[in-house]
Amino acid sequence: MRRLERLAVVALTAALAACGEGKAPAPKYESAAVTRGNLSVTVEASGTIEPVSTVEVKSKASGEILELGAEIGDAVKAGQMLVRIDPRTPRNLVDQSQAELNAAIQREQTAKTRLERGEKLRENAWINQSELETLQLEVANTRAATVAARVALENARIGLEDTEVRAPSPGTILTRLVEVGQVISSPTKDVGGGTVILTMADLAHVRARVRVDETDIGKLAAGVPARVQVAAFPGREFRGRVEKIEPQAVVDQNVTLFAVLIDVSNEAGLLRPGMNVDAVFDVARRDGALLLPVMALRAARDVDATAELLHLDAEALRKDIGAPAGGAGHGRGRAVGNESGALGLGRGLWVVAVKDGRDVPVPVQTGITDFDRVEITGGLAEGDRVLLLPTASLVEIQQQIQDVASRRGGIPGLTQKPVTAAGPQAQPQAQPARER
Repeated sequence: MRRLERLAVVALTAALAACGEGKAPAPKYESAAVTRGNLSVTVEASGTIEPVSTVEVKSKASGEILELGAEIGDAVKAGQMLVRIDPRTPRNLVDQSQAELNAAIQREQTAKTRLERGEKLRENAWINQSELETLQLEVANTRAATVAARVALENARIGLEDTEVRAPSPGTILTRLVEVGQVISSPTKDVGGGTVILTMADLAHVRARVRVDETDIGKLAAGVPARVQVAAFPGREFRGRVEKIEPQAVVDQNVTLFAVLIDVSNEAGLLRPGMNVDAVFDVARRDGALLLPVMALRAARDVDATAELLHLDAEALRKDIGAPAGGAGHGRGRAVGNESGALGLGRGLWVVAVKDGRDVPVPVQTGITDFDRVEITGGLAEGDRVLLLPTASLVEIQQQIQDVASRRGGIPGLTQKPVTAAGPQAQPQAQPARER
């Protein structure tokens, strides 16, 4: 906002000059040169590290815990035994089911033998058709009983296997909620959902959940690179990319924020869930671009004010920049695409260039901007000088940002310091000399 303060002083100087008697010579303003340099647009946010997915491990078997195979912080492999539960009851159920299956098989075999005998008797008319059908039904019933007994035995064996709880996937044990000797309940039999034994997650890949202000969320998209820092490893950066932006906003202390998830590689295992992070999103970068201060740009609505400041003909000025005749225009042009919208200032912008001692309006094409400098993609060349004039439209844009900062208690880098009566340094002094 230092440029905004300086601009207010320049505007005041221009207004005083305009109020003079007669046609006073145009006041002299600062100028800036088009330089070549690097420009980057970044977004900063803070949040915490969290696992990509957390698994709650439960036991399908109920009973007393006899053994724990992992502690908090242990890295386990898929299939590794985590908890062993008392297997006596499930083992007895297996033996019982096996005996019932053997009996069912024997009954089915007996029914089949009786049916074979009945079929021979029917051929000799010793029994009627109804009696034969009764024997056939008995065979079908015993076959169904055998199938049911076989299923019961398989379920009993599964229940016995479930007494050893194994890791469903590789990962790290985050919490352990039971101890040896504790009796737990099964989620398949308990309406309460059963007992959670452990929680685990694969920490080879983690993600950072950060909250981004709504004024910056339009600059981000899936795939945008990010740099993550944690307090535990100062000076070290972890690279990641935006995984997704959650659609639902969260309002915190009257500030609207959106959760952004950053996928971060953690092969070394340094990042741990719950760590506080500071993230910087590298939204866009231009190396060796033509750069100009944002305050040098002007929009169509600034034609009349510029003509009055520089004592030029407004209609001729409007014709030179290609603005609609007979009005002040509609301000900034319609933005197209992401860069022209969230990262740029739109179209229909122009500057007042200084050429051979004359003030010449020049339409320009712009690229990305960090709201301090802007990329010039057409209309000017390196070394060209342009005037820094009061600009109503850009003042309005920055004033909106300042208002948002004031309502939210201040945003670092945007909030102006209060002006004190005894502090002459709070009022920046205008630079009246035009740099040619």
